[in-house]
Amino acid sequence: MATFAELAEDCGVPLPGMLARLIDAGRTGYGEDSAAWRADWKGNTLAARPVLSCMDDLEWIDAQQARETAEEWLNPGYQHGRRFLPFAETGAGDAYCLTPTAGGGVGVALVWHDSGDARVDWASFEAFVFDALVRSAADVGHLVEDGFTPAEAVACVAANINALKEYLPPLMQAELDRLTANAPPVPADGSAVWINEASADAALALLPPAEDAPFEVVPRWECEES
Repeated sequence: MATFAELAEDCGVPLPGMLARLIDAGRTGYGEDSAAWRADWKGNTLAARPVLSCMDDLEWIDAQQARETAEEWLNPGYQHGRRFLPFAETGAGDAYCLTPTAGGGVGVALVWHDSGDARVDWASFEAFVFDALVRSAADVGHLVEDGFTPAEAVACVAANINALKEYLPPLMQAELDRLTANAPPVPADGSAVWINEASADAALALLPPAEDAPFEVVPRWECEES
C-alpha cells in the first residue's frame, strides 16, 4: 500500500514534519480492525485514539483513501493547477487538505465537495491542530450531544491536548498550558463552555494569519462526470 510520504511526493505537496510523526506513531489511524474501534468508539474517543477525537466532524483517512481523493477530485488537472494532499474528511465527504500557499509554505484548507471555492484557513498544519484544540476546549457541546457527560467531554479535550502538545512548537505548548492551568474541571452551570471566550481568543491570536485569497474549486461531482 502506498504511504503518505510517497503520496506527498506524487502530489507535489511536502508532508509536514508534525503530520509525518503522527502518522508514523499510529496516532491518526483507527487500528487494523476498524470494527473493534467502533465497538469501543466512546473509550477510544476519550483516550484520543486517534488524535483530534475531540474535534467536531473530522475523520482521518489513510494513504489509499487520500490517493483516491487526490486522483478523482483534488488533482491539478481538475483544480486549475492547484495541488492538494488530503489527510482527513468530514462525514459529508468534504476534504481537509494540505496545499501550497502563496508565501511558499504549506497550509490547510477545508475543501467542500459541493462548493465552487475554498481558501487556506490555516497557515500550517501546526496552526490547524492548535486551532482545533483551542476551539474544542472553548465549546464541548458537540461531544455532549454525542452522549458524553460534560466531565467526559472535558476529559476528551484534555486527553487530546496531552497527546498532541509535545508535537507543537514551544509557544503553542505554553499557551495550551496557560489555557488549562486554571480551567474548571467541568463546564460551569451546565454550559458547553470549558475555556472562556476571552482566553480562547487570546490563544488563537498567536496564530499567523492565513493570507491567501480564496481560490476556485471544481466540485467533486463535476470531476466524477468528466
